[in-house]
Amino acid sequence: MVLTWYIFRQCFVTLVMTCIAIIGIVWLGQTLRLIELLVNKGALFIDFVNVTMAAIPFWLLIILPISAAIATSIVLSRMQQDKELIAITAAGVSPIRIGLGPLLMGAVITIFLILNSAFFIPMTYSYYKTVMANLRAAAPIVILQAGVFTDINKGLTIYINDKESENVFRDIFIHDNRNKNTTIEIHAEKATVTLGQQEPVIYLFNGIRIEFSDTSEKAVILEFDTYQLNIIENTSATANRPKDYNEMSIGELLFADIGSNQYQKEMRAEGHFRITAPLIGMTLIMMVLMVFMRSRYQRSHYWTQIGIITVLTLFTEVALMTARSLTVSIPSLFPLMYAVILLPLIIGYILIWQPWIGKAEAI
Repeated sequence: MVLTWYIFRQCFVTLVMTCIAIIGIVWLGQTLRLIELLVNKGALFIDFVNVTMAAIPFWLLIILPISAAIATSIVLSRMQQDKELIAITAAGVSPIRIGLGPLLMGAVITIFLILNSAFFIPMTYSYYKTVMANLRAAAPIVILQAGVFTDINKGLTIYINDKESENVFRDIFIHDNRNKNTTIEIHAEKATVTLGQQEPVIYLFNGIRIEFSDTSEKAVILEFDTYQLNIIENTSATANRPKDYNEMSIGELLFADIGSNQYQKEMRAEGHFRITAPLIGMTLIMMVLMVFMRSRYQRSHYWTQIGIITVLTLFTEVALMTARSLTVSIPSLFPLMYAVILLPLIIGYILIWQPWIGKAEAI
């Protein structure tokens, strides 16, 4: 038990450090695109932080299993070079018992990824898409220029006389004809715009609102100190946008009757992928154990071991993605995704356990 916790602790610490490093690299890659988008939309820094944090659960579905394989390789390689593995094996400890620490770590990340896939990804990715959709909807507001009539969307035109900052305007005129039976004109001394997590809204101060209706010959005039105008009328920015697969629960993906036949095939494939993807961490760890436990330690073989582990990891990830794509075309092939995960586990267990049984019987 002490040996198991010793190896588990080393693997887990290495996993955390590796995962943080990979997330940092991915985050930097996404940052350039997101910063350009958010700056152009006039969003706040907190919006940038929220958007990037909301994407992390989706990244973890791929990053955590790979990080687990890397962490296991680093720890076993270190133990191998320090002759710890040789001493432990010589003491009669079975390879499976040596592998309990990494496999326990794999069980922990598998449970986390199952929760992540079932609950965290739909929630956070829906939030991510909502924020991005609202920012895109607010884009025309950010590019408002003094002395220019700007069509924000169909039926809504805004003119400003002066622009104090990105989201603060002076002497503003709004022509709102989004309702075909009603025309609204608004004059205000000052206006501010809120962007980001909620749908974009214009707050107007010290002005007058004039409403013309086809059903009445008289105009309705309202003087106001503060007035709120929703840029997106009657609905949120995300109400009419297509729902992304990552926003759906596993139950919806597997059983919901939505859209065309092709769309349902894609949903079913994604549902099975969301079930199998969290399990791949155990498969990759078993492959690493198989390589280290089945080979004798020689310094000249170190890079060969790393090369084999890299090839097996890439092959398994590609095989899972390929099985997912085939399932979209032929739904009955969905068991391939489960086979990609389970077969290496079974084969790895047999290859690790069998040689030790032979040695034990010989003794």
